[in-house]
Amino acid sequence: MAPDPTKPPIGCYPRGVTEVTVSAEVPPESAGAMTPAEREPRWALSVRFAIKASSGAEAGAILGQVLDSLNREPSLVGEPTIAPLRNRDGIWVVRVDIDVRGVAPGESAESHCRFAAHHFGPGVLWTSRHTDRLTRWDWPADIWSRPPEDDVLLHPAVQAVMILCEAQKA
Repeated sequence: MAPDPTKPPIGCYPRGVTEVTVSAEVPPESAGAMTPAEREPRWALSVRFAIKASSGAEAGAILGQVLDSLNREPSLVGEPTIAPLRNRDGIWVVRVDIDVRGVAPGESAESHCRFAAHHFGPGVLWTSRHTDRLTRWDWPADIWSRPPEDDVLLHPAVQAVMILCEAQKA
């Protein structure tokens, strides 16, 4: 059953929560010609995947399949980190940091999240939350009432995705 767009997701505080569906439009403008100082990102952008797997190695292999199936392959910073989710056997959190130099300088945290979300293709329903220093987009919109046979995003083992954009520490 599709979420009711007129109501906040079940279990979420209604203030500051919005649902966003990314269209097939072109992502935010690329940075183009900039000075090295202008290229320094103001935001840190990461994507976290909750992956159902029997081991960290299996979660890493699934991440490889997920990245290969994205609309466009993101430019990553460093290596992915893999850790078990506390109090949930068989769920691994895999974090990848995204290179944000392709996003125009001065863009908002929301634009950075949209930049990352475009890699997943059109039609994905994201729930977003905003503060002054952080923007977070989640799929699925309501993980707690999601039946296991519900939507699949890129791979059946992917239980949830969080796009997180945080202000860089000065």
